[in-house]
Amino acid sequence: MSRFFILRPVFTLMSVLIVMVLGAVCISRLPVDLVPDVSFPTLSISTAYGGAGPEEIEELITRPIEEAAGSVPGVDSITSVSREGQSQVRVAFTFGSDISEAANDLRERIDRISNRLPEDAESPRLLKFDLASFP
Repeated sequence: MSRFFILRPVFTLMSVLIVMVLGAVCISRLPVDLVPDVSFPTLSISTAYGGAGPEEIEELITRPIEEAAGSVPGVDSITSVSREGQSQVRVAFTFGSDISEAANDLRERIDRISNRLPEDAESPRLLKFDLASFP
């Protein structure tokens, strides 16, 4: 095989050039996405309850919301923060979950427990967290 290429240098040179040109054309047409679309399906539930301490907010608002969110299919993790006057619950779903369907399921579950929340508390707000919306 090496004798074939040594005895035909023009053929060898042309073959190498054809491969290099085809490679250059293919690389130039290869799409490159510098920032790929990666979305982490995450929902955030925010509830305000003025004048209440963190312990009271955790007991009256955060725990019922966490229990309701835990029963939604596809939940990966739940994290919550109870501050003075505010409860913040973040629900992360498994990668590939339909965030719109998950938001509807979570909204239904929160509506079911809304009568267990204090009357003075604002109604829980459901927010979609999307990394693509931030610069």
